[in-house]
Amino acid sequence: MSPAPVKASNATILAAARAIVASEGDEGLSLNAVADAVGVRAPSLYKRFANRAALVEEVRESVLADVASIMSEARGRKRGAVAIRAMASAFRTWAKAEPRLYHLIYASPPSGVSPAAQAALEPVLEDMTALAGERRALSAARLFMAFLRGFVSMENEGQFNMGGSVDEAFTFGVDAILKGLRNA
Repeated sequence: MSPAPVKASNATILAAARAIVASEGDEGLSLNAVADAVGVRAPSLYKRFANRAALVEEVRESVLADVASIMSEARGRKRGAVAIRAMASAFRTWAKAEPRLYHLIYASPPSGVSPAAQAALEPVLEDMTALAGERRALSAARLFMAFLRGFVSMENEGQFNMGGSVDEAFTFGVDAILKGLRNA
């Protein structure tokens, strides 16, 4: 006998999976946990997700879509250095508020550049093109994103315990990158 069809919508399943990751981290995410959360039997979820890795990838894509929205909203009509500062601040604020979802987007290497990841990086790349030139835009965007990831990861892990203002250090780091782009 085959499992009953899933009675929960994709949106409901994805919301339950995201809630599990947000509260327990990606290690708490399983098809059984999601099935329990949405009130179905785990075998029925295999009709939508081949395995746990497929479910994790779907959640990651959803989180990256949120990051794309956050970056786009922060940028608004701003461009150049002002936009980079706004996006940096918005990304950091989100990552501090959602440390487990933030961790998920970097937990394991993605299978490629997804549309959601591309959408999240597009505004950064556009502004880096304006600041660093077309030839160096990708390198500048990579530098900026590496700084954000490293800084936020260290902050979320409580690694900045030497005193001083972490906010000032973050602003200094973003400004140093922007200054370096102007001088490159």
